[in-house]
Amino acid sequence: MSDSAFQDWLVSDSWQDYRQQRAIREIESSLDGQRAESRALRSQLSRLQGSLEQRLSRLIRSFDAFVELSDRRAELAGFDEAARVRYRMRQVLAFRAGAAAALPATLEDVDGYWLAPAAAAVAAITRGDDPAAELARAAERDHRRTALLLVMSGADVDVRWVSAAFSELLADTQVTVAERALWVAAADGHLGDAALEVVTARLRALVAGLGDERRADLDRWITERVHAQPVTRLTSSADRRAVVALTAASRLAALRDWAREPASPAADSQSLAALEALLPGLVDEGSDEEAATLHRIKELRAVIDDREIAPAARWSDPVELPLTLLVADAFGEAPGPRALARRVLRDRVLAVGEALRAETDVPDPQEQSVAVEGQTVRVRTNGAAPADLDALHRAIEARYPLGPSKVWQRYAWFGAAALLLLGALAVPLGFAVIMIIAAVVLAFVGVRRIFADRMEANGRNVSISAARERADKTVEQERKSLVELCRRLDEARRQALEDLAALRTAL
Repeated sequence: MSDSAFQDWLVSDSWQDYRQQRAIREIESSLDGQRAESRALRSQLSRLQGSLEQRLSRLIRSFDAFVELSDRRAELAGFDEAARVRYRMRQVLAFRAGAAAALPATLEDVDGYWLAPAAAAVAAITRGDDPAAELARAAERDHRRTALLLVMSGADVDVRWVSAAFSELLADTQVTVAERALWVAAADGHLGDAALEVVTARLRALVAGLGDERRADLDRWITERVHAQPVTRLTSSADRRAVVALTAASRLAALRDWAREPASPAADSQSLAALEALLPGLVDEGSDEEAATLHRIKELRAVIDDREIAPAARWSDPVELPLTLLVADAFGEAPGPRALARRVLRDRVLAVGEALRAETDVPDPQEQSVAVEGQTVRVRTNGAAPADLDALHRAIEARYPLGPSKVWQRYAWFGAAALLLLGALAVPLGFAVIMIIAAVVLAFVGVRRIFADRMEANGRNVSISAARERADKTVEQERKSLVELCRRLDEARRQALEDLAALRTAL
């Protein structure tokens, strides 16, 4: 037994409950008890703070609890023998934990109370005697509680008792606190190989017996956990199928790494303490007839002492659905439950892995489209589509037009100069000189127009060439991106097969 609140429970003055039952029939002891509780009331009153109304309210509440407590104790007058059994059970457990010097001498039976023969059986086991008769009688009265007592106390973790304590699981029924504690303790190896096999078999039977709808839900929960795993940056490709395939490959790799994570060599010792912590509640809950009264007495004592009642977990309280716990364990941090959950969910995890591998099995995209200079160009691994490339080039040239009127303008200047020269031959010398000068000016303007047009044409050609170069570069980058995407898809398909095989091996 580990050091915990359970140890405090063993060494505490637990006989007080039994003596309080006898005090009802013993006037002197009863008066002593009432005096002590009266002192508790006076002490509480001296500590009260707040308004007069608050003080009065607390005092009335405490006094009412004091009166009801006396009545409740009277109700337990007929359960002295049951209280004695619980005390003897604590003595047996204290001796097993090394907190008592000897076992109790006698363990008398109480009609119908399962704990009486169970305590005698645990004492017999501790002494090395045959407990078969007592165990049979205890199991006949309450098989489940007897099994829980034996397993929680470590007196007997035989398969039959573990099987009774951890019964068959149903997908729609929540696991109890005791079942969950036993589950985790067995997964951590505290209860031995046989107990671990029992728990594993129960969980596997649960998963194997799922209907199609429940199995689909389980696969979806596992898939959501896998999708939550971190993945590498993929691609900005607009090809939806390629993105899905690469994402699936990355998730399958993450699932492979998850399955390869080594389990911690040291199991969590707190899981055994959690199982032991339920033992006091199992022993002290009383018989069916007195359980409610015992619980009410605890509440009344808390009122008198002016303290809050910490709601203690009962062994029979529901925790969560078993499939939800399985998935949480599989992707959790606790090594024991994680390893157990992975073994149980092996086939379902592999089914998710198969689905991810199938998503990677997509053909390479034949082409991608890219917008260049306002044109849509289809790009393949060997280059752009010729028709789209020609249309792109034409669109670029159309952006830089060369008007035909500029060509005729040059001829007009030279024609006018020629006419002036011819006219100079037929006029007097003075007019001829003027006409020749005018012809030279017109010819000069025409020559400048020629150079201006050539410079404009060269600039247009340079702009067209630069635009085409930029467009061709964009198209080439898209072609390389497509080639890289095809390469990554091919690698993803190949790696997915290897990752699935590694996942199968790791599980």
